[in-house]
Amino acid sequence: MTGYIYMVFSAFFFCLMTIFVKLAGNELQTIQIVFFRGVFTLLSTYYLIKKYKASIWGNYRGVLFLRGITGSIALFFVYESLQRISIPEATVIQYLYPIFTAIFGLFLLNEKLSRNIIVAIFFGLAGVYTIFEFPFILSNESILIEDLSIALIGACLTGAAYVLVRKASKLGESPYTIMFYFPLFSVLISLPFMFSTWIMPSILCWVYIFFVGVFTQLGQLFLTFGYKILPAGKAASTSYFQVPFSIIAGMILFNDSLTLHFVIGSVVIFFSIFLIINDKNKNLNNYS
Repeated sequence: MTGYIYMVFSAFFFCLMTIFVKLAGNELQTIQIVFFRGVFTLLSTYYLIKKYKASIWGNYRGVLFLRGITGSIALFFVYESLQRISIPEATVIQYLYPIFTAIFGLFLLNEKLSRNIIVAIFFGLAGVYTIFEFPFILSNESILIEDLSIALIGACLTGAAYVLVRKASKLGESPYTIMFYFPLFSVLISLPFMFSTWIMPSILCWVYIFFVGVFTQLGQLFLTFGYKILPAGKAASTSYFQVPFSIIAGMILFNDSLTLHFVIGSVVIFFSIFLIINDKNKNLNNYS
């Protein structure tokens, strides 16, 4: 049960992060937010590494390198998809990543998938699809193949990055070491673009950036510990909690309305989480 609690907290803090990303985005370019987020997380993770006397570079640097570069590239593809297609459509495509996570977990970690987990993944995706009121079907605009490919690559790389978190954990790497590589590569990749996109943030925007960093760090921390305990497929599917969290936050902070689609979709998501938590597959429980 501890692993699921970690993943729920991770979803909650990532939800709070997206709120402050949205607020900061009213003033700054996305690449600038990514850079500041990376710097804050890099420094705070470095502090944790020193505090808990973890190895900064780790022992399995190939896996850690892949985790850092894959997660960073995934982040850019996900953000770019939000610029190219509607938020509901981009979100639904992004939440294909538990499927990719389960597939990568099967081949890279030999973590078997039970029927319950497979059903739960698709129920979770159906819940997300319902909450966002059936994008693609009810949309009047067609999506370009290039834009769709960018969104799909983002989802696929997200799934790969999370499996690499799990793999590094199974190899005995410290959660703090695993966390360090993601902001390291985010900063290195975004830094060259800062010179052409720089905008001096206002004092209020600096506050938003600070909270983006804080909640990113907390989300990554709980996510890393969650993937250390849970099989990749179970951990990824539990992250569907972030969708209803985000919608509720939108209702409270941005006056978004409560819709029947939200109620039905949330029920479907909670049902998928119930299936995951109550899964009795022996091969999966060996990892818990």
